This record gives sequence, C-alpha cells and structure tokens, in this order.
Amino acid sequence: MKRIQQIAILAVAASTIFTACKKDELPTPEPVEQELITTVRLIVTNSSGFNKTFNYKVDNGFGSSTQGNVRIDDVALAPGTNYDVEVQVWDESKNPAENITEEVIAESHHHLFIFRSNPASGAGSIAFSNGNKDDEGEPLNQKIAFTTGAAGNGSLTVTLKHEPTNKNAANAAEAGGETDAEAIFPVKLQ
Repeated sequence: MKRIQQIAILAVAASTIFTACKKDELPTPEPVEQELITTVRLIVTNSSGFNKTFNYKVDNGFGSSTQGNVRIDDVALAPGTNYDVEVQVWDESKNPAENITEEVIAESHHHLFIFRSNPASGAGSIAFSNGNKDDEGEPLNQKIAFTTGAAGNGSLTVTLKHEPTNKNAANAAEAGGETDAEAIFPVKLQ
C-alpha cells in the first residue's frame, strides 16, 4: 500500500511539473536570403577623361541553374594606362533596378571583391592595386586601380565573395566563403 501511495505521489508531482514547465517559445530564425545579383558593372575612369561602363548581365542571376540570357561587354582599354575602377552589383530583375552595392558596402566586413587577369602579365593583362578597405581596415576592393599591360587580348575575372575566410587572398579559391557573383569579361587592350 505504501508503495502504491509513493507511486501515486510521484505521478501527481511529475504531471504538475510537466504541465507547469511549458517550454519557452523560441522564435523561428528567419532564413538569410542572399540578394539576387543579375549585373556586375565596372565603371572605369582616368585622369585623361576616360569614362566608360562595362556590364556583365545574367537575366536570372549569378548562380542560377537557368541563367537565361547572358550579355557581356568587352572591356576595351588602352595599353599601358592607369585607370580607376568602381565595381557595382545590381538586381535588374526589379523595376526600378536595385543597387545591391549599397548593401555590400554597408556589410563590407562580410564581402570581398577579387580580380584576376588572364594572362597575369604581358600583352592583354591588367594589374591591380590600391583597393579600398572594409569598415575593419581589411580589403574590400570595391574601388581599385587598374594598370593595363601591352596591347593584346585577355580576360578579367571579377568575383564577389560573401563571408570570406581570408580577406587577403590572392584568388577566389584562397578567399573561402561563398561566391555571390563571378563575371569573366573579355579584355581588349588596343
């Protein structure tokens, strides 16, 4: 009998504890959505009055399994010349188009633009220097200087990394993180 009373008391206590201790409702985390980037834009200027814009446009956005139409401008520059370059990223699927660059700059410590020239030197090449910094003093490279090589053809790869693990990386693979956009422009130095 004593055993039955102990079990009954334990059952009542347990049911009181379980009904009284309601789990706190934890908010469901909102999924973090990456912005859609449809256009990588290079605004190229220099002190001699050169001012041109070059676009790499992907209708359905970079990283889409069905990109749709892709339109790529040739980056036509003079050989042996210095240029200032500003990179912008846009979502042109919206009307009006949305300048995603503002968000990249606001979260600059989470982003990195990386440039690669093929060939790395000589005819058709571009060298890079003086990239701007993020809000923590690390490279962002949203604004950068170009110095073109000798006359010739090549390519320029512009990669936007999100959450890079190495902001001093020389190439996109070393940077780690996720690739938000990667545009490969044909280069014509003439």
